[in-house]
Amino acid sequence: MEPQTQKEPNFMGSLNKLAYFIVILLSVIQGIVITATLDYSIEIPLSPTWAYLPMMLAIFVPSVISFLITNAKQAVFYFNIILTIVLVFWINTWQSLDIGTSDNNDPFLSITTLTVLIFFILPWMQNRQATGTWKADYSCLVGHYFRNTLFGLFACAIGGLLALIVKQASFLFGIVNLSTLSQFLGHYIVLWIAFLVGFNTSLLFLRSKLVMQLNNIAKYFSQFFLPLLSLIAVIFLAGLVVSILTGVHYTASELGSGTMLCFVILNIIFINALYGDGTTQFQFKPIINGFVLISIVLLNAFSALSLYGIFVRVSQYSWSVSRLYAFTIALFLALIILAYSITIIVKQRRWAFSLGRINKVAILGLIATILVINSPIGDFQRIAVNSIMAAVEKGKIKINYDLSYDLEKLGVQGKEALAKLEQDPDTKAQLKVGAYSDVPKPLKDVLIIAKGSQPLPQSWFDMEDGIRDAWNCTNYYSNYECLGFMTDANNDGTDDVVMCYSIPESLDYECTIWQSADNTWKLVDTQREVFDDMQFKKTAWDKLLNNQFMLKPKTWLQIVPE
Repeated sequence: MEPQTQKEPNFMGSLNKLAYFIVILLSVIQGIVITATLDYSIEIPLSPTWAYLPMMLAIFVPSVISFLITNAKQAVFYFNIILTIVLVFWINTWQSLDIGTSDNNDPFLSITTLTVLIFFILPWMQNRQATGTWKADYSCLVGHYFRNTLFGLFACAIGGLLALIVKQASFLFGIVNLSTLSQFLGHYIVLWIAFLVGFNTSLLFLRSKLVMQLNNIAKYFSQFFLPLLSLIAVIFLAGLVVSILTGVHYTASELGSGTMLCFVILNIIFINALYGDGTTQFQFKPIINGFVLISIVLLNAFSALSLYGIFVRVSQYSWSVSRLYAFTIALFLALIILAYSITIIVKQRRWAFSLGRINKVAILGLIATILVINSPIGDFQRIAVNSIMAAVEKGKIKINYDLSYDLEKLGVQGKEALAKLEQDPDTKAQLKVGAYSDVPKPLKDVLIIAKGSQPLPQSWFDMEDGIRDAWNCTNYYSNYECLGFMTDANNDGTDDVVMCYSIPESLDYECTIWQSADNTWKLVDTQREVFDDMQFKKTAWDKLLNNQFMLKPKTWLQIVPE
C-alpha cells in the first residue's frame, strides 16, 4: 500500500486557498519570532529556561502544519498540532532545565532532538489523518518518510531561491537609488520571511500537485547503491582480517566509529528503500542476491567496531554526553542489523517479509528512547558527571580549566561536582589553569622523575629550547605524558639523562638519551618502543615510572656517512 502520491482530495476549492493563507500568515509570524530570538540586541523578558521556547515553537509548529494540513475540520489535525506543541515544550524544558544563565543556553541539541523526533512521528500523524487509526501499514509509513524527506529538501531549495531573489532585488534597487525599498528588502527579517514563505507554501504545493512514486525512484537508486555498499563492506572486512593476522593494530581513532555508523546508516536506508515492507520480495540475480544478503549479515562487524571504538574512548577517559549519544545510536543500529541478520539466517530468501515488522518496532523504540533520554530516567548529564568524577579519581582526566568548563556545562550535577573539587585549594588552583595557553610550562615542572632516580642536572634543564621533543611536554596543546631518569646508558661510568614521552591513546612511546660533553649536553640516541595493545604499553610505561628497566646491547649498527 503506497501513501497518496497524487493530488490529495482535501486540497480543493476554498480550503486550498484557506490553507495557503494560513501557511503564509504563520510563515510571517515564524520569521519574525525566529529573527527576534536570534537578534541578541533584543532583550527577551523570559527566564533562561524559556528563552528559546518561542523560537522552538516558531520553527516546528508551522512546519508541521505545512506537512499535515488537509482538512481544517478534522479534529485529529488539531490533536496532532497540540501533540507537537507538547513535544516542543517537553524537549525544550528538559534541555534547558539546568541552565543557570541564558549565555550558556545553546538550542542546538534541542533543535536536533526535536527534528529527529518529529521526523519519525510525522508519518504516524499523517497516517492517522488519512485512515483514522494509529495502526499504520509499514509500506505506507516508509512512503511518507521518503516523501517528507524529498519534499523537505525541495522546499528548502525553493525557499532559499526566493530569499536569494529578494536579496538580488534589494541590491538592484540600491543601484537605482531606491534606498528605502532596498534596505527594507535587504533586512534579515524580510529575508527570513521570504525563505519561510517559500519553504512552507512550496511544501503545500508539492503535497497537493506533485505526482510521483517516490518509493519506486528510491528503489531504482538502491538497486545500484546497495550492491556497491556490499562490495565495499566485503573488501574492507577482508582487508581488516588480513591486517590483523599480519600483526597490524589499530587505535580507536583509526577505526573511526563515526564513519562506521554512517556506513551502517547508509546500508539501512538503501535496504529499506529497496525492499520496502518486504511484500514485493525484490530479488537480485541469484549470485548478487546471495552476496547482498551475506554482506547485510557482515554489517554486524561494522556495528561491533563502532561500539568498540566508543568503549575504548570511555575506558581511556570517561562517558560524556556526546559519547552517550554516540553509544545510543550505535547500539540502536546494532540491534537493527542483528534483527535483520537473524531473520536472513532463519528465513533466507523470504527474510524481507519480516522487514516491516522489525522496522516498525525499531521506529517506536527510537521514539521511546528519545523521550526517555529527555527525562529523569535517562539523564545523560547525570551519567556523564558521575563518570567524569570517577575518571578524575583514577587519574584518567587531568584537572585543569577544561575539566572545569566541561562540568559547568553539565547542569546542576556538574556544578555540584565542580564545587566539590574546589573544596581542595590545590585542585581549585589547577582548575584555573588553561589547557590552551600560549605560555609554555617549564619542563622541570612537568617532567615526572622516575621513582628512585637521581635528580636530573639543572644544566640539562637550562638547555630548555635545545632539548629535542621538550615542546611535546611543555605546550598546552597536547596531552603527552613525560618522564625522566638518570642511567649509565653506554657503561662509561657516567650517568646519562633519559627523557621519554608518550601520547596516552597511542601504542608507542619514545625516549631520547643525552650525554654530557664539553660543559653541555648532546643528544646521542633516540629509542622508540611499539606495543601490540594499550595494556602492554601501559604496563611498560608504569615500569619506567617505577625505575624498573634493564639495559640491553642494541643489535643494529650505527649508519655513518663516509
